[in-house]
This record gives sequence, structure tokens and C-alpha cells, in this order.
Amino acid sequence: MWQTKCLIFILPVCVLTVITYSACTDTPYDQWYERLKVGFSGDSKIEVGGPFVGVEFHHSACTPQRISFFYPAANSIDRSTDYWYRDTTFVMALGLQIGDGKKEWLGHEPYTYSLTPYQVIFTAEDMLKSIEICYQFTKNKPAMVVTYRITNRSERSQKIKFDTHLATSLRTSHTFKLIKDSWTEYDPVSGTIYVNHPDPETKQAQIFIFNAGDKPYTCNTTGPFNAYLPEDNDHWPAAPLLVPETNPAKTAARFLYQTDLASGESMQVIQIIGTAAAGEGPAIVKELQTSLSKEIEAYEHGILTDIFTRDLIVTEDQTLNHSAYWAKAILAVNQHYLDGEIVPMPCPAEYNFYFTHDVLVTDLAAVNFDPDRVKRDLDFTIRHANGEKTIPHAYYWKDSTYVTEYADRDNWNNFWMIIASATYLRHSADSAYVQYLFPYLSKCLHTALLNKEPDDLMWSNRPDWWDIGRNYGPRSYMTILAIKALRDFVYIGAMLAYDAEALNRYEDLADAMQKSLNEHLWDDKMQYLINYYQDKSQDPHYYIGSLLAAHYGLLDSSKCSALINSANQNLLDPKVGIYNAYPMDFHKLIGYLKFAGNEAGAAGYYANGGIWPQGNAWYALALIADRRRYESYQFIKEIMTLAGIMAGPNGQPAMYEVRNSDRGNPKVYGTVDKPQFLWAGAWYLYTLYHLFAITEDSWNITLTPYLPDNHTSASFRLYAHGRNLNLQIKGKGANVSRVNYDDDACPSMTIPMEIGSVKDVRIDLGIPAYPYLKYSNSILINSTYDPADRKMVIRLKAFPGHANKTVIATPLAVKSVICDGKDLTGVSPLVTRETYLECTIISDHQGAEKEIIVEFL
Repeated sequence: MWQTKCLIFILPVCVLTVITYSACTDTPYDQWYERLKVGFSGDSKIEVGGPFVGVEFHHSACTPQRISFFYPAANSIDRSTDYWYRDTTFVMALGLQIGDGKKEWLGHEPYTYSLTPYQVIFTAEDMLKSIEICYQFTKNKPAMVVTYRITNRSERSQKIKFDTHLATSLRTSHTFKLIKDSWTEYDPVSGTIYVNHPDPETKQAQIFIFNAGDKPYTCNTTGPFNAYLPEDNDHWPAAPLLVPETNPAKTAARFLYQTDLASGESMQVIQIIGTAAAGEGPAIVKELQTSLSKEIEAYEHGILTDIFTRDLIVTEDQTLNHSAYWAKAILAVNQHYLDGEIVPMPCPAEYNFYFTHDVLVTDLAAVNFDPDRVKRDLDFTIRHANGEKTIPHAYYWKDSTYVTEYADRDNWNNFWMIIASATYLRHSADSAYVQYLFPYLSKCLHTALLNKEPDDLMWSNRPDWWDIGRNYGPRSYMTILAIKALRDFVYIGAMLAYDAEALNRYEDLADAMQKSLNEHLWDDKMQYLINYYQDKSQDPHYYIGSLLAAHYGLLDSSKCSALINSANQNLLDPKVGIYNAYPMDFHKLIGYLKFAGNEAGAAGYYANGGIWPQGNAWYALALIADRRRYESYQFIKEIMTLAGIMAGPNGQPAMYEVRNSDRGNPKVYGTVDKPQFLWAGAWYLYTLYHLFAITEDSWNITLTPYLPDNHTSASFRLYAHGRNLNLQIKGKGANVSRVNYDDDACPSMTIPMEIGSVKDVRIDLGIPAYPYLKYSNSILINSTYDPADRKMVIRLKAFPGHANKTVIATPLAVKSVICDGKDLTGVSPLVTRETYLECTIISDHQGAEKEIIVEFL
């Protein structure tokens, strides 16, 4: 691991401890790093970053195609002019000459590398030299650290010349405008070039390149960047060449380093590259001269500590476990500076925006182990709502100011905001904060339902789940989200004692929409939930959004199975995953669907049949809903884990935004775009929780444990009703024998609101040892069972008029059932399962709270 230990050099004003490489593993951080990292050799894309800087690499080259800066505002160094060909341009060039040999340009071929989401180390060697290049990031300062180590492997002393070239023209956020002219300064004491961009669209950003290792022989900032500079590169000035403030021009930052190395000796060049507000750079550089090692350690050690000292998911499958660590690291890394705060963003280098959708769907996973993060995200979202409480779709820097795009009536963020807020409430028990959110949630619901047409379906311009295209018609995906959001809104209302009459109306509407979804959007021929166009013609595509209907329980068992079988036949590529849409013909429908040119991509690319992480997750979740858990487990391991992705066609270490599905083109089939994507990691974690541990519906968090046949244990960190629980699953079999809360048996698989001070929850699999609550569609307050008189008491919460369904698993026959004082004995028939009996009790709430008493023989 790269450590801050060894090399020390002295300046007239200070002593610096700088970065060097260590292969030892003598600290917990080194050991954790070894457990997390992945080694790879081959063609790949890479993104790594920190809170203030991110870098993007293509084809495993050791020099980046893009550097993104987030402070003082979002800017980037990027020379590409076509998104689809951005892998052809570099923003950095490295020249190396050994002795009298020919100069070599480094980074043009794939390098072997070691990767974590927060760091990458490239390595290469031949008979003359070995090269190690490491990219690291700081926690509190707006900088990244690039360390170059060149070792003489020849058998004699060699004169080494090493020169680095960095493009310094900035592109602005969003508009991607190239700001060419700037002026430069140089500090010879610290070896720092400052590049000043007076343009307000960059927020007057100042780039600094500070040398913390071997000092440069000379430098040059004049003239535009050229990736190779074969003619001019050997003509270095005796003194630094600068561009004056009075005559701004095109600039680049070029350094020359030279030294004599004995056989086996190394030179180490360390460049700290960052951005600052106008004139702020020297102060930041001065602070970094004494705090650099602490800054890097604070960032890297903080991530490793968060991952490995608080076990999130531990199974007996190390492939699953490693990917869980990786996913957790992605959630920690993909957070960047924006307008004075550190907020989640989609990936380290390619997006400079706060996207509400990306944050909210990520929070569906994060709430299981970090509800405080979710609260921060919800708070940021509503603080950027407008005066009418309309939430943002996106927030970003554009053209010298911060801009908000708001979620209109056709925007799925209105639904995800309600869904994320409801899950936050179930896990945190923070009803006071959700009460504060409630007016915003009400606005979300009101705005979204403007697109509910008289057929009780949601109509939308977008074909499925993405935000391109325009052809207004009834949509399965939006209707599915509307039903889920309505029921989550009803749950929130019940928790907050909201108007029961209104809650009944919303509940009835959700039921009517579910009925309409099944009657009007289920196609018997396609055996799938489908869409229609504005001209009332049927959309012939299969979309991944329909898979959510299985996960949210909106289909009966036969349709759920049929939906999955249709996905298998039409959407599944067993080597890479689920197409987001099929057939892949959107390039032929640009006019009809009103795409902006070829924004959907060619067949197999991007939205035109690409493989998206949420589609894979929704398919795995649909399998779970269809009680095909082992099939889901195999799919997750082969398609969604890091090892599975690496083993696939053109595989690489990645939890990606999109993967190419063009089987007819072996060069691109299976390649990924944006290899470190926020909600790819989140959907992976979300899926593992639902595979092994829980089912979360609109009313409760219910324990639904599962262990594959060759497993005997698993453990999860789970927040529920404000308690941080250590959840342990033990044994074999498909049923639950008993649930212990600390040392006491609990007669409920649904986690009750009145959970007390419980810390440990243990589930033993096997034949049920006593009766327990298996499911209820009202909020569970508490459940007790007295084995002496064989009586179970269940207390529930909803609102008057709510139709409750409660299911009890029992090894004992039922003697009597009393609901709110009414005898329902004989009304609730017993169903025989493999190793237990199942009693289903259906009755309406007479008041907000409900009591069910069951006696057993």
C-alpha cells in the first residue's frame, strides 16, 4: 500500500514527509487495503477520486483522459470533443529518457494496476526500468497526489530525464465550454506552478501543481498542450517560462526532472494537483507542505475504517463479501464538493452534478446501515426545493452561477422522494423529521398525480425509466412507482396520524391503479407489463422497469413467474445481464420518440439495450419475489459481483453505469462505461439485503432469512426503528425455527416499533419452535407470546378503514382468534405448509390501533 513514511527532503522553510510505496502489511490499514484492492492487467476503464478531484482513464493507460475538479466550482481538464470517442485524447503526457537512449512516451499501452475505489497504482517494467505511478486524494484540501517512481533496473548508473506535461485549459461544468486563456506564476521554493483562469464561468479557478518529491530542473507554462511534443520537448528553458497576467494565452504545465541513478536506485516525483479560488493556491500549498500525509491518511484510512470495523454484510461466500466491501467504498468515495458541502454524485470524474434520483435510489440501500447519511441527503434535497416545495431534479454549477432543475409532473423523483422518505422513517423512527418533510412529500404526490389519466394509469413522455424521448402514453414503470409511492405515503400518514379520510382515498387509488396495471398493461401474448404510445399503438419493447412490479408485489404468482420467464427469453444475456430494453432499435425511432439525435446510442449501447445495474438488481429481486432465491444468488454472483464482471466478456473491475451488450462486436461486447458508479454499488447492497435478510414493504421491515445450501451462517448490520442491530442467521433450511432479540425469544419475523434496547438479533433456521408473526400489512407495534397459556397478542397501527391482513406461522393448531374484541374463530382458516401451519387473519381497522389475540391448542 502507498504509505506516508519514508522519503524526507528539506526546504528552507519546512520539513516535508511525502508519499512512498511500501509492500509491508504491518498495520490494520495495510491489511484492510490488501483485502479490498483488485489487481488487473488488460484493457479497461478506470475512475478514482476524492471529495475535490476525480480522474478518468481509458484502456488502462497510466495517464488520464479527464481530470474533474469540484472546487471552487465544477471544472474539468478534458480535451475530447465527442463523448463516444473521449478515450482518444489525453490530458497528461509523460516522457522518459534513460542514458543516451531514445525518449519514450509513457502511458500509451495498457498498464497492470492495483485498484480500490479511492486509489490506483499503475506498474510496468522492462530490462532497463520499473515504473510505478500512483493517484491518491486528500480529504479536506482540494487536491490529488500523483506519485511517479522510476527505478533503474540496468546493471550500471544511468542519467534519467523525466518530463511531465499537463493540459491546463479548463472546461466549464454543464456547457463544457473550453476556457483557453490563462496566466501563470511559479514559486521556485515549493516548485509550484499556478495557472490562473480569470473567466467567471470557471469561478476564477486557480490550478496549482506543487512538487513534494524530487524538485524539477526547470519548467515551462507557455503554449498549448500537445500530448507528445516530439519536436519541442528537448528544448527546455534555463529559467521558467510564464504567461503574464497582462497577456493571458494558452498554457500548459511542463516540468523536467533529471538525476543520476545507480543500479537499483529510484527517483520519486510527487505532484499535488488541485484547484483553488483566485489567489488562494499559495495558502493551500503551504498547508499541504506540512499536512499532506495526514490528509491522505485521513481520507484513505477513514474509508477503510468505515468498511472493516463495522461489518456490513458477511456471508460464507467471499466473492459476495468482497463486492460488498467494494460497493460500500463506492458509496464513500462518490461524494464531492458542491456549493460549500460534500454531497453524493454519480461517479468520481464524469458527472459534476447532484442528481436527486441517483442519491435517492442509493439511499434505499444506505438506510439499512447509515440512516444519518440518508437524512443529510433528504435535507439537502428539500433545502434546494423552490418556494412551492417542488424538489430539485438536479443542482449544479453553470455559466457563473448555481442552477436548479426542478422535478416536474413527468419526473420520477417525485415518487422516489416519497419512497426514500418512507424507508428512512421505517429504519430510523425519526418521525419528527419526516413530519418536517411531509409538506414536500405532499407536493411530490400532487405534482406526480397530474399525469394520472382517467384509466388510473400513469402517463409519461419517457419510454421507461430514463429521461430521454418524448411520446406521451401509459407507462408500466411510472404506474408501478406511483402505486408504491402512494402506499408509502399512506404509511407515512398513518405514522404521523394524518387525515384518515385522505389516507383511505390514497389507498383506494393505489388499489385501483394496481388493478388497472394488471388489466390494461399486462399483455398475454408478450407475457409482460408493457407500454403504449400517444397514438394508442402498443410499444413493442420489453423494458426493465416492469420488473419492479414483481419486487413490489403488484402481480399474482402466475404473472410474476410469467414476467420473469419473458425477461429470461427477451432481456437476459447470461454472460452480461439484463438488457434495459429489447428490441434494440431506438436508433431507428429517433423521430418517432423525439430523441435528441442518437442520444439513446447504437444497438447494444447505453439506453438502446445496454446493461444497467438497476436492471440486473430488479431482475434478481424479481427472482426473490418468485421464490427462486438460489437462482437469484447465482445471478448476483455471476453477473453483479466484481469477480463475476471481471470473468465476463471484456471484463474488468467495475460496478458500472452501463455495459455494452453488442454480442456481434467482440471488441466492445461486455465493455463498461463509468466503471465506478454510485447506484451500481447501492443496488448491489440493496439486493444482498433482500436476498439474505429482509423484505421491506410499505408497512414493515420483515426478516426473511435465506442461506444457500452450502451456507450455514450470515450476518448483517441493520438499522430498524432507530436501533443499530447486529443480525445473525444460523442453520439450514427454508423456514425459521426461532428469533431471539438479545437473549429473549421474539414471536415475530416483522420487526416491531417497540423494539426496546435490543442490539443482537439471532435467527435460527429450522422447524418453527413456537408461533410467530410472519407478515402484516399494518405497522407492527408489538407482538408477544406466552408459552404457558399459549396466547399471542399482536398490536398494530394504521388508520380507521384500513383492511389488515396478518399471517401467523405456527406449529400449533389455532384455538381462537379475537380481533378488537370480535371473535373471528373459524373465519381464518389454517393452511398446511411443509413444517408448520399458516393462519391468515383479515379484518378492517376500527381505529388507528388494532389488537389481535390468538390462542393455540
